[in-house]
Amino acid sequence: MIPSWDLNWPAWVVIILFGAAVGSFLNVVIYRLPHRQSLLHPPSHCRSCGTRLRALDLIPVLSYVLLRGRCRYCGKSFSPRYAIVELATGLLAAAAVYTCGLGLYAVGVFVCLCALIVVIYVDLDHMIIPDETVVVILIVGLLFDCRQMLQQGTEQLISFHERFGPELYPEIYSEYLVYLPRSIVGALVGAGVFLFITWFFTALMRKPVMGMGDVKLAGAMGAILGPGYGFFVYFLLSIIIGAVISVALIALRIRSRRDYIPFGPMMALAGMVMLLAADIVVPLVLQFYRI
Repeated sequence: MIPSWDLNWPAWVVIILFGAAVGSFLNVVIYRLPHRQSLLHPPSHCRSCGTRLRALDLIPVLSYVLLRGRCRYCGKSFSPRYAIVELATGLLAAAAVYTCGLGLYAVGVFVCLCALIVVIYVDLDHMIIPDETVVVILIVGLLFDCRQMLQQGTEQLISFHERFGPELYPEIYSEYLVYLPRSIVGALVGAGVFLFITWFFTALMRKPVMGMGDVKLAGAMGAILGPGYGFFVYFLLSIIIGAVISVALIALRIRSRRDYIPFGPMMALAGMVMLLAADIVVPLVLQFYRI
């Protein structure tokens, strides 16, 4: 790993440009994945006139600015979302390197951030969270956990200590100490918590409040954060972000109280915060729970 403070400004430019290029691919994923279309074929083309876009049309952010958000061939306007996703992905790549250093861990964090970007826009457009994004985050969580176990051994595992049988009868008395990976326990706890919340409030309000995509995403984030304070703070952040955005949308009359507002984007934003700033956010939140 190369510490972020050892990188000079050309390195940061390369990192941002690389992230923006990945963001260009994410735009393809966001559009094609919900429709179950190939991510590679056909090549990028204008959705209005069907003309295949050339290299000069696909420079992240810059092409959108130079072409004033329009197709070079038919003049139809493009959504500014394309440039926003590219710019945001570039900045998130820089943020991952800044917080984690230049190494494999930063790559894993950036991969999760990319998956969460896809979650935000697909859930906004189609009210679904693709299973592929959840699987990507889950795999990264398992790999992170394997890395920690190789470095720290049983210190990274979660231990369960249980006694069976009265101590007065040694012949039937048993004591067990079981170790389980944090990622697996975290995934089960995360999915279980959100599954219970979904079931409870659906029964209480007699209408769906969250989908199974939200439950799966919570499980994947649990694999990353573990079942402890990290996931607890992630849960609180998701609720806070959801409440703030929902109130703002209703106040601006973009949505009404009866409209369904997807919770996946709120969970994704909270996940980004935890991936990039957990060491700052977790102590800051937990200080309000000191007795």
